Amino acid sequence: MNEQVIFWLQRAAYQLLPYLTAAAGITLISFTPIGRAVVSWLKGHVNRGRAAELAGELEQVREELGQVQERLDFTERQLSGRAPRVDPITPRQVGSESRVPTPV
Repeated sequence: MNEQVIFWLQRAAYQLLPYLTAAAGITLISFTPIGRAVVSWLKGHVNRGRAAELAGELEQVREELGQVQERLDFTERQLSGRAPRVDPITPRQVGSESRVPTPV
């Protein structure tokens, strides 16, 4: 092989060595009881953030469900005749005598 290629490979190996050592050390520590405790603690923090997000979404869904229930109750009262009937608003016809004169 060429001397430059060998030099480049050695240099790359020396630059990667600290990262490989750290990765191997973290992997070995994660199998110990202390490592497992740290991993479970980290997972707990991640899940708490997700739980807060889900709680906000649940509150929004509850509000929307309450609005739908109110509309359903109103519709049931209208259909059963227990509530006074609400007539739809009809648009005024142009030129009719029931128009209110506008002040000048």
